[in-house]
Amino acid sequence: MTLPPQPLPPRVADVQVTPELMTQSARAVRLALDHAESLLEQGLDGVGRKQDVAAIKAGAVGQQRAARLRLYDMGYEAARLAQNSALDHLRSLPDDLTREPAPTLSHLTLVRVALEAGGMFGYVTERGADVKLLLARIAGIKIADNATALTFAESHGNRPDLVASQQRAVGSFSALLEKAGVTHKLNKWGKVHETELDGHKTKGDISIGKAAVDFLGTGGPDPYKLLSGGAHSRPWLLGANETTLPQAGSIIYALALTMELLLSWLDRWGAYTGNDATLTAKKVRQAMTITLQRAAEGDFNAT
Repeated sequence: MTLPPQPLPPRVADVQVTPELMTQSARAVRLALDHAESLLEQGLDGVGRKQDVAAIKAGAVGQQRAARLRLYDMGYEAARLAQNSALDHLRSLPDDLTREPAPTLSHLTLVRVALEAGGMFGYVTERGADVKLLLARIAGIKIADNATALTFAESHGNRPDLVASQQRAVGSFSALLEKAGVTHKLNKWGKVHETELDGHKTKGDISIGKAAVDFLGTGGPDPYKLLSGGAHSRPWLLGANETTLPQAGSIIYALALTMELLLSWLDRWGAYTGNDATLTAKKVRQAMTITLQRAAEGDFNAT
């Protein structure tokens, strides 16, 4: 799988945040999303799922097979939720760009959530990975999710029914893992440290930052750290020197990263479903490239 390089932060100290910049940026995002959604909204059924299910059926029988298929379905649902979440947040981006007052950091946060969702999608659908490794990954995610849900339930001291319900869910999932043949280890803080299925090991729960960067591939600076700076309201992000982004620079960077995110998603979606996304990817790139170039050159500055 060949992924596009990550965009470099542009040096755009002379670019102004004008209504024209924001309007054209929002228009480019909407057009690119229209193209991408024409494929992504078709769903995830296809070659990848069929191959994975066939491999599970060939490698197990009886209760173990049924448990592994159930575990795989949980991963499939996680991938579908991730894709829907990414599209939800990117659909909000044009409105965020054109509101008054202009956004300070929220546009970066929207892209960050979509990138994190991409990390989850790639982690549980990776082509070339043994399906047993994917099952171990899904197990690790679900164990961590159950633990978080139980902690949340326990925080409501007056709702023992919530605690009991979540405890049953944890017990039910533990029984499913035993049937599937998945083992796991906890660290000294009681969090999942490792999951394993037939010799295929993971480090337990997903490292969302690493998965997000892996989703885009290599070729530039770590976009996740920059986007996280926006999500965590870190002041260094508002600087205007060669290593940080001024406000207009963050707008252009968000556009460039959105384009690369959509291209990566189409690539991975196509690999998983077996559909050809080449033409759609070309349309997505065309929809945003001209606007990106004009914005970086200051064409939308006030005259």
